Amino acid sequence: MRACWIGWHRVALLLSLGALAVLPSRSAAMERLSGSQNKELETSRETMVLPDLTWEDRLKLAMEAARQPEKYRADREREILAFSEKLEQRVRLWLAGKAEAEFPEGFFSPYIDNAKTHSWKLVRPEQIDPKDQWYAIAAYDPAEVLRQFSPDPHATYLKLIFLAPLGAKLHVEGDFPHARFMDYQILTPVDIDHPVTGQMGICEVPIVDADIEPDPGHINPFRLGADRTAKNRHYHVTFELKMGNAVALNPKAMIAPQYRGPGNTRVGGPFAFTGHIGRDVIVPSLLWLRIFAPDKGVGPYGGVAWPKATLELSTGEKFWITCDKSLAVKLQTEPVPRVTTPPMEPYPFIGPSLGWFKMFGIVNLTAEARAYYKSRPWGDEDPVQAKARVRQMLRLIFNQGPDAPPPGNYGNAATECNYTAYLSRPMNLGANKVIVLTGKLPVAPRTRNGEKVMERGEVRYFSFTHQLGANTQFNKGYYGTPYGSLMDDEIVVNENREYVIVFSRPEDRPANAKAEFGVTWQDWGTAAPQTLILRWMSVMPEWYMEKYSFHENNAPWKKAGWSQETFDKSLFMENRPGLMGPYHPVFHYMTRTEFEAIGMRPIRPADVPEWKAEGASMPQGQTWPETQQKVQELKQAFEDLRIARENRDPKAIRESAQRIRRIWDELPEPARVRIEEKFPGIRAKVEEIKLN
Repeated sequence: MRACWIGWHRVALLLSLGALAVLPSRSAAMERLSGSQNKELETSRETMVLPDLTWEDRLKLAMEAARQPEKYRADREREILAFSEKLEQRVRLWLAGKAEAEFPEGFFSPYIDNAKTHSWKLVRPEQIDPKDQWYAIAAYDPAEVLRQFSPDPHATYLKLIFLAPLGAKLHVEGDFPHARFMDYQILTPVDIDHPVTGQMGICEVPIVDADIEPDPGHINPFRLGADRTAKNRHYHVTFELKMGNAVALNPKAMIAPQYRGPGNTRVGGPFAFTGHIGRDVIVPSLLWLRIFAPDKGVGPYGGVAWPKATLELSTGEKFWITCDKSLAVKLQTEPVPRVTTPPMEPYPFIGPSLGWFKMFGIVNLTAEARAYYKSRPWGDEDPVQAKARVRQMLRLIFNQGPDAPPPGNYGNAATECNYTAYLSRPMNLGANKVIVLTGKLPVAPRTRNGEKVMERGEVRYFSFTHQLGANTQFNKGYYGTPYGSLMDDEIVVNENREYVIVFSRPEDRPANAKAEFGVTWQDWGTAAPQTLILRWMSVMPEWYMEKYSFHENNAPWKKAGWSQETFDKSLFMENRPGLMGPYHPVFHYMTRTEFEAIGMRPIRPADVPEWKAEGASMPQGQTWPETQQKVQELKQAFEDLRIARENRDPKAIRESAQRIRRIWDELPEPARVRIEEKFPGIRAKVEEIKLN
C-alpha cells in the first residue's frame, strides 16, 4: 500500500513523542496569513512562505495523517489535482484570448501570492527575458562582501521560481559555462510521500554537466578529454513536470550517489507539496543552476549569458508565468553585516577529540549537533533518547532516514548539491591562537586558468569553507554566512599532496605561515565561533576516488550518521584518520608562538603538534563543582528576576539584575564557556541585562 509510510508504525513513534494535542483548523491557515506573519515577510529570508508552525505542530500534523492514512492521501491528491486543473484552465483561457494575462486576486493562496512573490502574470515566449526569470548569488570574495545561506563563495547559484500545471514541460536552453562544474537541480515531482518546500525535504532531481548532450555541431566542454575552449557550446534540457516518486520517474538519474543518466530529460515538479512541514500547502517550484569555480577572467557566470526557460502545455502551447519577486530576491541576495565577536576558546564538546559530522541533510545535521552537545558527557540528556528523537523527527515529518523508502533514504537533502558529500565541524578561535588543518588533497582537474582539455580527477571539486552559523546570538536573523573559503587549487601541497592550512586573525598570523614553507594561511575573520564545511564533489566514475571518498556508498547513513543506533564514530568523528585515511583533515589548535616554533622551513603535517586540551580546560584555582555552584546562583537570580518582573517591582528587578551581573563578572572566561555549553544563550541574556 502506497500509504504505508504514514501507517501504524508511525503512530507508535508519534505516541512516543507525546504529540496528542488537538490540531488547529486547516482552513484557517489556508485562507490568509496572520497580520504578524505578513509583517515577518518583510525580514524573513526563506524563498517560500509557509504557515507559521512549530516543530511540535508539525509532529501533530503527522499524527493526524497517520490516524487515517488513506483519507489523508485521497484528500491531498484531490487538492493537488484541483489546483493543477484550475491553473491549466486559466492558462488555456489566456492562450485562447478569453482571460487577462494577470491572475486575479485570490486565484492563488497566500503561500504563492504574497509580499515575496506576487503579481503573477502570463507572458508569451517571445517576451521572456532570462534576467527577469532567474536571480543569482554570484561567486564572490568574503573579504569584500558577505553572503548568507551557506554558499561556497567559489560558486554561483542561479535560482528560478516557477509554476505550471501537471503534465507541462519546462525547457531550458543556454551555453555551457567556462567553469569547473555545473548542474541543474529541480524540485522533485509532486509526491505526497516525500514533501518538499524549496528549503527543506528530500534532495532535488539533478542533471549534471557531463550528461547533457550538446546541440548538433556543438561541444560539451565538461566531458573527459573535451575542448574546454570550444566556442560552439549550446544545449537544450527538458524537465517533464509530473506527480509521483522521483526515483520511479527518473530510474537512472535518481540513483544515489551517482545521479548519472543518459539524455537531456529529467522529471521534476511543477509546484511543491509541503506536507507536514507546511501543513500541506502548495508553493512554487524551483530550479537551481550551480556554476562552480568559473575560469579566471570570465566573470561569475562562466562567460556566458543566463539560460532561457520556457513552459509548454501537454498539447504543445508555450508560455511563461512571471511574478514580482523583488522582495524575495532582495532578502536572499543583499549583503550580510560583518560581525565582530570577542575571542572564544573552543567549548569542551568541540575540543581536541572531535573530528567531523558527516552530513545527511541540513535539518538532520542541525538536530544532531544540538542533541550532541546537550547529551552526556557534555550535557544532561541521555544520548540514546536524544538520538532517537532526531531519527523520529526526521522520519515522521520528512519521511527521511536510512530505513525510509527512496529517495527519503538518500544522503543528500534539499538545497544541497547531489554530487557533493559534506563534512561539518564547529570551531572557536581564542586570543593569540591559530587553527591548523593537516591532511592530503585529492587530485582535481585543472580548469581555472582556461586549460584547453578537461582532465580526469579523484574529485571534480574540493573546498573548505568556514562560516558563522545560522541565526545564532551573533548572527541573528541571518543564515550561515561564510567568512572565508579555500578551494583545491588555492591550497599549497608538497610532493605527496599533503597540506598544512593555518587559520588565524591577521595580527596572529605566524611568521612561518607562508607558501614558501608549504603552508596555506587564511584570515579566520572577525567572528570567533564558526563552522568548517568540507565539500568533496564526485562525478562518478570519471572524477572519483573509490577507496577514500565518503559518499553514501562508502559511508552509509546507518554507520556514519551520529543519531543512528549503529553509528561508528571511528569513520569521521574522531580527530584522526578514519574512513578517509590520509585524506581525513585533522584539527590542531595552538598559540601563534607554538606554530612559529616549528621553524622557518618546509612544514609537513607530521611537524604540527597534536592538539592538547589546555585551551578548553578550567583555569587554575577554579573547579567544576565551584562553577556548578555559580550555575545554581545564576539560575536562582534569573528566577528572582522573572518573579520581580511579573510583580512589577522595580527594586527587586534592579537587585536581581545586579546579582546576575556580579555572578557573571566574577567568573573567569573558561568557566563562562562551560556554563554557556550547558545553557546555550545565557551569555546573550546577561549582556542584554547589562545593556538594560
